[in-house]
Amino acid sequence: MVELPRYVRPQRKPNGRVFFYYERYRNTVHAWPRLRLPDHPEEPVFWARCRQCERLDAVRDATWSWFYVAESGRRYELPGPGDGDTFWAAIDRADESDRKLEAGERKTFRALIEEYRGSNAFKKLSDSSKGDYDRYLGHIMSVWADDPVSDLMPEIAQSAIDTYEDAPSSGRYFRSVLSKLVAYGVPRGYAASNVVQHTEKPDHTPVPYEPWPDWAFEIFFEFARPDLHLPALSALYTGQRKVDVVPMLRPKSTDPAIELIARKTGAKVWVPIHGDYRQLITAAKADHVNLHLREDGEAWTYEGFSTIWQREMTFGIANEGASAVTAAKAARDAQLSPQKTAAMRRLRDAKLVFHGLRKNAVCNLLEVGCTEAETASIVEMSEQMVRHYSKSVDKRRLATNAMKKLEAAWSHLRPLGTRNSS
Repeated sequence: MVELPRYVRPQRKPNGRVFFYYERYRNTVHAWPRLRLPDHPEEPVFWARCRQCERLDAVRDATWSWFYVAESGRRYELPGPGDGDTFWAAIDRADESDRKLEAGERKTFRALIEEYRGSNAFKKLSDSSKGDYDRYLGHIMSVWADDPVSDLMPEIAQSAIDTYEDAPSSGRYFRSVLSKLVAYGVPRGYAASNVVQHTEKPDHTPVPYEPWPDWAFEIFFEFARPDLHLPALSALYTGQRKVDVVPMLRPKSTDPAIELIARKTGAKVWVPIHGDYRQLITAAKADHVNLHLREDGEAWTYEGFSTIWQREMTFGIANEGASAVTAAKAARDAQLSPQKTAAMRRLRDAKLVFHGLRKNAVCNLLEVGCTEAETASIVEMSEQMVRHYSKSVDKRRLATNAMKKLEAAWSHLRPLGTRNSS
């Protein structure tokens, strides 16, 4: 058996099970009531509880009073150990409170992030933005959690930004979140200035969202998970952003339109339901109030949908720096489903993303002759942005009209030599 910490003793019960107890000052006049330790030495939590026991203090007057002495030296009063779950939970809360107090006094990133997450600035973010912020705040926590914010220097921040060298768009987002976090902390005593302003922005040339061509829809509906199909079709028929598509409510059969509040703009959106789209909604029978459901019948969350969508789009491939487990799974997927791997690779190589379906919707509306104002009213987009999206449509219209004119006049323009070749 492994060597146990001081004061920890095993006891075998008549049924053969072994339990462990913390028995400080056993067999002396100063002996404490013994404490039952949860779990066994094979579990990491067992050793964590043993370390916490070393910080306990017990005082006997008429009854026993229990205290926990945290690393900072602060004493926290505890309930009696009669209810083990309550006792250990109180110790965990004391540890957590002490960490927060210590972090607050030292003005660490841990304390700043905790405060920022409770601020109106964070609460006002859209759900999708909160998800992105949480990801980058998590990165900041993993690197500088217990470091004072005032210790951050431009060169240190730049080194963290440079870790996104192969993903410049993510690097720009990380830099933005870090800058806003530090800026939030400046008037609250965490730092004298926002040193992130003195760092370089990663070079990034944004790739315009492309509408999906016909072959992409064929590939997607053949190989992608079935529970991703209806959300993609909803984006195509309504032209809404992913953050608004995923939580859509199921319309009643008598409802003339999909109604929602756009999370980005806060505007009310009213999208008449296309006849074919209504048939798709009706075919996806379900009793759930939400329209878009997972395979298990539960509603998609934005984060869950985004994760699975990305997982499908990267099927059979592991990004550089992926863990050994992720790389092994990708290799196994590629071996078991080479056709799906090739299909998803084609979508990736064409840089087709969910937001491109919104551009499909805009182009479709414009191509059938809708005005910019009509299009904007459906997809909740400014007329200026619709005009930007319409450039490719206008080019196709001009090219089509030009070719019709050329065909009409071709009998007069056709070179003499080509007449004999037909």
